[in-house]
Amino acid sequence: MKDRAAWLRLNKTEIASERQRALLERFAAPDAILSASSRELLEVDGITARDCEKIAAARGLDPASDLEKLDARGIRLIAFGAPEYPKRLAEIHGAPPLLFVLGELSSRDDLAMAIVGTRGCSNYGTIQAEKLAADLARRGFTIVSGGARGIDAAAHRGALDAGGRTIAVSACGLDVDYPRGHEELRDRITACGAIIAEVPLGTPPKPERFPVRNRIVSGLALGVAIIEAPAKSGALITANLALDQGREVFGMPGDIGSPLHRGTHRLIKDGAHLVETVDDVIDGLGILPEAVPERAAAQVPPANLAAGEQRIFDVLSFQPKHVDDVIRDTGLLPAKVTATLMMLEMRSLVRRFPGNMFVRL
Repeated sequence: MKDRAAWLRLNKTEIASERQRALLERFAAPDAILSASSRELLEVDGITARDCEKIAAARGLDPASDLEKLDARGIRLIAFGAPEYPKRLAEIHGAPPLLFVLGELSSRDDLAMAIVGTRGCSNYGTIQAEKLAADLARRGFTIVSGGARGIDAAAHRGALDAGGRTIAVSACGLDVDYPRGHEELRDRITACGAIIAEVPLGTPPKPERFPVRNRIVSGLALGVAIIEAPAKSGALITANLALDQGREVFGMPGDIGSPLHRGTHRLIKDGAHLVETVDDVIDGLGILPEAVPERAAAQVPPANLAAGEQRIFDVLSFQPKHVDDVIRDTGLLPAKVTATLMMLEMRSLVRRFPGNMFVRL
């Protein structure tokens, strides 16, 4: 990645994501933002005098130490607009301009489901989170959660134990040991997925950062399943963010006498999908069950696809897509698309459904 030093300086300003994105749209690159005058900066909608002060202060920062830490720990920087930036996350309002990534992101993460809930969960909650995560992972879903204790940790473990992928979204710097005692789990996550953050190295896990982090958890996923959530719970914030982002929300019922389930039951009353099994999630997402058969979760598409084949494969998803939309999105000739889809179907990489609808497998 180019201009890592400039990106780190801009990130250190901690200006709100929407305003950073507005600056990037105006100036195109972080170094141009840092060198702009206050008059030029204030011409951008939403930028305040305080933002200008933060940018001026960032010009004098020396990121050499942070760059050394990034390289030593194998942490990569992925900027908004880069090919590696998660496509689904890029769609949301306030998408992070910069991600710190430990591990690897994959195109397979396009099929992702978030599972969240309370830290102080019951044995029931732990078991159900692990089971749902494992069942989804066996269908090829990447499991997204917040890396916290309780339901989050159970969801990550369930996906990993099933041989699947998982992504943890951190509310603190990736060099911060949080939560303590989870080093082994974090190592497993980075080996079979990624831990990501939008905040600079060394950022502590302050309470106000968790609700902001939650928009990334929901933004990465097709939907969010709430396993256990009291009446006041950060998981409910994630559910509301998911609704704002156009994601599906699911709630798992529990003991009607337990305060751990009051928030979840309220979500269900308000219209969230009731989830008991993995099939409820697949149905709620509008995905054909045949498109996500139980499989080895670590399965990956072959690396020897020709350029045209890869182009078509990349525009397909696990939700049915009409052949005309494939032609439009790839820009390829209709005859080329139909012939290639037939070849991909013969190789069991795509499946055709009635009405010339296709899904990737």
